[in-house]
Amino acid sequence: MKYYWCKESINTREIGIYPQALSAKNILDFNEFRFGVDEPIQRQFTLPEPILQSKAKETTHLSVVSIDYSVFLVLKNYFIDFLKDFKIADFQFWSIDVHHKKQLLKDYSLFHLSYPSQKEIIDFEKSKFEINEDWVMRNSIGEVVKFYNYEDYHAELKKHTTPPFLLAHELVLDFSKQENDILRLANMPMTGLGYYVSERLKNAIEEKRFTGFAFQEIEEMDKRIKVIY
Repeated sequence: MKYYWCKESINTREIGIYPQALSAKNILDFNEFRFGVDEPIQRQFTLPEPILQSKAKETTHLSVVSIDYSVFLVLKNYFIDFLKDFKIADFQFWSIDVHHKKQLLKDYSLFHLSYPSQKEIIDFEKSKFEINEDWVMRNSIGEVVKFYNYEDYHAELKKHTTPPFLLAHELVLDFSKQENDILRLANMPMTGLGYYVSERLKNAIEEKRFTGFAFQEIEEMDKRIKVIY
């Protein structure tokens, strides 16, 4: 089954203005390092309240600067009901208030897919990584290294939160054994953090004309990525 990277739409005809929310109330918990990245959230926290810009439209999926969209999505409640018709792993959601033009919108929720799937998706046997000072331009090739399991890779990744970085040299993502219609990838060595949807779910979103979503072919994200379906 084919998958696509699910992004925030930047089409201003559809969303009004990008990003739709530059700020939010009660955002302190969401600035906590790695909040919600690796596992379900099992403690009490203060729910954020996005503040939409006046030109923003109330789309199905909202872009909110202060909420990390690679971990959380801000979705209309009806869309979460819609997702229940698809194959999906454990997830959490919380009803939140959204402020727009002095009105309080009560039909949005904060959505969190409980566990990321990079451990199953990255094919370590076929992938290569490099340690490189240059995160952005990648003008030179760093020290090329191999890992044979996620645990060793993740242990090394945690050592490189500042330069030199652990990056992908050749990254192979294997979706051939995946059955869920929505996945989340974290702890990635390059662009591509966040949510992925199956072609089935992508087509359904487009058919229903849900708004605020954009989709990208995975191999178009970076020339170093190869995908197995």
